[in-house]
Amino acid sequence: MAYATCSWFGIDMLYLVKAEFVEENNAGKPIHDVMALTDGMVTPSLEALEKAIQAKKVTGGLVAGAREGFFMMDASSHEEIAGFLRSLPFWVAMKWTVLPLQSPRSAIEQDKAFMQKAKAMLGGKS
Repeated sequence: MAYATCSWFGIDMLYLVKAEFVEENNAGKPIHDVMALTDGMVTPSLEALEKAIQAKKVTGGLVAGAREGFFMMDASSHEEIAGFLRSLPFWVAMKWTVLPLQSPRSAIEQDKAFMQKAKAMLGGKS
């Protein structure tokens, strides 16, 4: 892939990740079930995210007072980020949106290449 690597912060590729809790997981359930979900899935997942933050693999956090979070992660491939998300115990209880980010430098390079091709197509006229 031509843009799989970038020099942005010296990492492989940045991904913006949004995690939203699927409310149906708690709807109408007794408090004991909600507590079990929190204890067995949510807390271990947040601990894994905190560990990834401490390792400087992830940055971000939770939206205050809401059941969603945003973070950025550097990864060498789509498979790496998918594997990380699937390793989180609450992966099945969340709706995930993952967006690969392009560095500003690579966008500038693409724009320059486009302009060169466009000028060539126009016979050098600008």
